[in-house]
Amino acid sequence: MAPIAAPTLSLPSPPKAWDSNKEHVVHANSLSALLSQGIEPVGHEFMNVCRRHRHKRSMSEDAGLEQALEDADSEDVSLEEDEQESPKLLRSDPLKWKEQDHYAVLGLSKLRWAANDDDIKRAYRRKVLKHHPDKNPDGSDSFFKCVQKAWEIMSEPVKRRQWDSCDPKFDDSIPSVKAKGDFFDLYAPVFDKERRFSKTQPVPTLGDEHSPREYVETFYSFWFGLDSWRTFENLDEEDTEADSREERRWLDRKNKTERTKRKKADTARVNKLVEQAFSLDPRIKAFKESDKYAKDAKKRDREAAQKAAEEAAKKKADDEKAALEKAANDAKEAAQNEKKTREAAKNAIRKEKKTIKRIMRDNNNFLPADASADAVAFQLQKLDEILEHVDTAALEQFRVKLEEAVPSGAEILELVLDEEHLAVTEAKAHQSTDGATKAQSAPKEETAKVAKHPWATKETATLIKAVKMFPGGTIDRWEKISEYVNEHGGEENETADAKATRSRTPKEAINQSKTMQSAQAADRQRLQAAAHKPIGKVNVGEDISERFEEVKPEVVAKPVTGKAAAAKPIVNGKAAAAKPATPAAASPVTPTMMAPPNASWSTEQQLALEQAMRKYPAATFRETPNERWEKIAEDVTGKNKKEIKQRVKELADMVKKKKQGGK
Repeated sequence: MAPIAAPTLSLPSPPKAWDSNKEHVVHANSLSALLSQGIEPVGHEFMNVCRRHRHKRSMSEDAGLEQALEDADSEDVSLEEDEQESPKLLRSDPLKWKEQDHYAVLGLSKLRWAANDDDIKRAYRRKVLKHHPDKNPDGSDSFFKCVQKAWEIMSEPVKRRQWDSCDPKFDDSIPSVKAKGDFFDLYAPVFDKERRFSKTQPVPTLGDEHSPREYVETFYSFWFGLDSWRTFENLDEEDTEADSREERRWLDRKNKTERTKRKKADTARVNKLVEQAFSLDPRIKAFKESDKYAKDAKKRDREAAQKAAEEAAKKKADDEKAALEKAANDAKEAAQNEKKTREAAKNAIRKEKKTIKRIMRDNNNFLPADASADAVAFQLQKLDEILEHVDTAALEQFRVKLEEAVPSGAEILELVLDEEHLAVTEAKAHQSTDGATKAQSAPKEETAKVAKHPWATKETATLIKAVKMFPGGTIDRWEKISEYVNEHGGEENETADAKATRSRTPKEAINQSKTMQSAQAADRQRLQAAAHKPIGKVNVGEDISERFEEVKPEVVAKPVTGKAAAAKPIVNGKAAAAKPATPAAASPVTPTMMAPPNASWSTEQQLALEQAMRKYPAATFRETPNERWEKIAEDVTGKNKKEIKQRVKELADMVKKKKQGGK
């Protein structure tokens, strides 16, 4: 261990015989020479030296730390009240003390500026007891130095104010002028934050809507003349510890300039807050209105006198105004009613369009199952043209026609669609001409209609052939069909006049097709009515009808499901619109379906099945399909739900195989 310098020793007291009043002589030669003697510490001093050597402290630093530990070790300090430090806070660099949160270091994050001197003192003692280097296992005193620096600043009023002026946790924002909410809820917290910087205490609060006028005026008077102690030394960017005095003075002037700028900006911010609150305060507005009302008292008296003098004339004007207002209200009410009517019409149109599109979707666009994509697209194009150019009443009539035609099958539905599309096309053509042309063409059309002859047998046959040649989905189908009938429906050697007289329009072709389909539907209804008559038992050994082989492959339709299955059953391999075959001699009534042979099903049961499937269409039982099969089983004597489903599957398979064989 290095030798320690000897301390200065005082001389011993003079002997008793020495008298200060008497002359005396100092015998310098009688004193012994000074000696250099090494002294080593022992006991407590040895421990103090070791501690200073270990932590590399001076005697004054070590004495200060020990004194702090001794002061902190008192009964009124409890570590249970201490605030837990975060790992990041414990790693704080004591050299960067300007960047650290001194309140957090002392465990006063919640109180902050509201902490009094006693709170700061007890917090410091807790931190000393907890983080003193002697109590740290690794002997690190980094965070303890941060605690010492925080105590140094917070225990000094001037330094603490400098720190509070730049507290990083202080929110100096003010509400926006357009902020929504209660005025007192928005601005009362802001004034409460700002009042800490006032040199004059206590500071008046914002109050509420019931505060008297005197209190409100005192409040704004105080805040408009607020004297703030807030300073900004801690935000100095330049360090004044320079070697040159001139340089230090220059840096000090630069820092003072920046502090002045920040002080002015803060003062402007507070003034803006007060002015903004003053302009938005509902109490101030009420006070101003009250002052204005009192100031205008004489003016109101004059106006009242003038009003009394002009009362008669005003009454007349009021009556006229009331009449005008009533007329305006009536007009407004009429406009509203008209608007409601238009909205109702729009809703009705939307509803009708939705229903029509659903009918078309549920019936395979009124086309065979194997229709091409172009045919489907053309069908949808025709529907779009219809929906675009007809009004509500026409849409409703069109929808009713479609619903009535659903049980008759896709062919009738397609005829209804084509008829409506043709009517729309003609209406559009008529709209493109002027009134005179329409007036002149009307008598001619009537004359032409009167001159038309009934449909001849050859014309009807030609029409049937043309309908097969141009299936549903063909572009300009009925125009092509009418042209074909006009070209090939007459007799041989027909004259030009006779051909002109016999000329058929697309609309006439559609009407004739509907008439033929209606006749076929009537025949089918007669067959269905015959199902209620007693029918003799059919032997299993009877020969199956050969009519099945006579059906052409191109007219065999695919089995359909859902509404189409209920609306258009398969009849002898054809659509339901085809005429039923003549009943066989062995049985007075024949089922409308060409059923595959099955010994367990009688003709009466087959007829009852067909009738029940029409009676209970699939569209009615879309959500409860099992209920439909149960109702069908009730109408078919001797068959349960499972057997009926199996029979329907056999019928569908028969049609599918027949079609594949035709291809």
